[in-house]
Amino acid sequence: MIRLIAIAGLAAAAALTVIGGPASASLEGDFARAERLLLEWQFDDARRATRKLAKRAPRSDEARYMKAQLAFYDGDYKRALELVTPLDDDDVYGRAGYLRSLAASTHEATDGFASYRSEGGHFEVLYPPGKDEVIAELTAEVLEAAYRVVGKDFDHYPDRVIRVEILPRPRDLARVSTLTETDIETTGTIALCKYGKLMVVSPRATMFGYSWMDTLVHEYVHYVISAKTEDKTPVWLQEGLARFEQTRWRDEPGLELADYESGLLGEALRKRKLITFDEMHPSMAKLPSQEAAALAFAEVYTMVGYVHREVGYGGLRAALDDIRGGRSARRAVAQAMSGKTWNEVERGWKTFLRKMKLSGAARDSHVGIRFKKGDAPVDENAGVDRVGSDKARKFARLGGLLRTRGLNEAAAIEYEKALDSGGPDNFVAAKLSRTYLELGNHDRAIELAKPLPGADEGDASPHVTLGIAYLATRRFAPAARAFEDALRINPFDPTVRCGLAEAYAQIDDTKRATREQSACAILRNSTHEATSGPSRARP
Repeated sequence: MIRLIAIAGLAAAAALTVIGGPASASLEGDFARAERLLLEWQFDDARRATRKLAKRAPRSDEARYMKAQLAFYDGDYKRALELVTPLDDDDVYGRAGYLRSLAASTHEATDGFASYRSEGGHFEVLYPPGKDEVIAELTAEVLEAAYRVVGKDFDHYPDRVIRVEILPRPRDLARVSTLTETDIETTGTIALCKYGKLMVVSPRATMFGYSWMDTLVHEYVHYVISAKTEDKTPVWLQEGLARFEQTRWRDEPGLELADYESGLLGEALRKRKLITFDEMHPSMAKLPSQEAAALAFAEVYTMVGYVHREVGYGGLRAALDDIRGGRSARRAVAQAMSGKTWNEVERGWKTFLRKMKLSGAARDSHVGIRFKKGDAPVDENAGVDRVGSDKARKFARLGGLLRTRGLNEAAAIEYEKALDSGGPDNFVAAKLSRTYLELGNHDRAIELAKPLPGADEGDASPHVTLGIAYLATRRFAPAARAFEDALRINPFDPTVRCGLAEAYAQIDDTKRATREQSACAILRNSTHEATSGPSRARP
């Protein structure tokens, strides 16, 4: 979800010191131009400029370094490492040591990955052999859909094959980027668009999954905006556009805040504690908490939604064209908004937010991304502390204990007491719906689970409950839709993949049924690495 500068620690090319006379000046000028083009995502031009540099000074450190950078951007990390290894850390204006370290750690993190080329040919998906095989084709399918629709929205279609790396653990994302593990854990950063590629942590690294398909598209939008504007779009607008577009591969444009986001935004607006756009620089991943990051994303998402409502994609494209031409993002957006000032744009946005009637009703129901710590099973009562009423919390806790012991009828009674005493509660409703599902009361399970998906977009369990209940009552089309919603969050749950296989077979979607049958078999036959199967789902 985050887009950072292309290579941290690289000074702006224009700032290079020219020393040593005309020949040195010419060499530095060629190097500066080649590097600037690469950092501005003009890859073909950067390659041509590097060839010119190498022709002028074939044995120079600068030519060797630029060849190494291009190899790194091409995903040939071994070659990049071979090229940069002979250089000292301080060579090439102090850049060589950082590139060597990055190439080495990235090569180590991705060595031996398998690959899958998308049907459209625009994406190469790299993944560790094993269970991540079950999301390779899905990754390619989602990104090809995004390629078409995002390209139309912003009038830009990348003309190179885009590398997509699926990483097994959060620490691997830290190894291949400038982020630290602390940054990742603190803000829930799960993916990056950087170095001309997309990097995403596999959903199997999390306890409950996350919106990984939309996250992939979010990062792809960063790619498109960076390439279209020569990486001149600031973080706040980049993130706003990516958040606004991340569901376009499957839906029409529009604003749809999760209850948690609505609560954060409404509270910050009332208390005048919105995060400023300047505070979002240089990266959302540097904000102090997942809550702060969620608020920041909600702010920029609604800002772009407001601009889109006023001037549509035509206005957004015009702003991006102006940014590429050198105009600041604020001036470009204001100009696209019928020539308003930036202050007028901000006031209009805040008025727009107030009209949305933001509410904090379900703020406490949000868990955020939780990374797995080993293979210990999830506690049945994990999250029960979020139940607002003390009395309801006691009933819910008892329900969880009873459910752990297989006493589902008694558990249902306690969960019903929790709802009666504490009023509507998403945690209790989710637990009770799953309990009724296990008792075979499918209609009551559906009744309880139906309102839950809007509370937390990162929770697959209500969708799984609905899918199982619809399948059991032979409502195959709704079952497929529910399981598809779950698939976008937790593709490693065998209940989801096996349920989809059956639902697709029943509605004669043979191609997808075959794919899901294969995934079902892989996940069911796996004896390693615990994942969130039906007994481990969040409710």
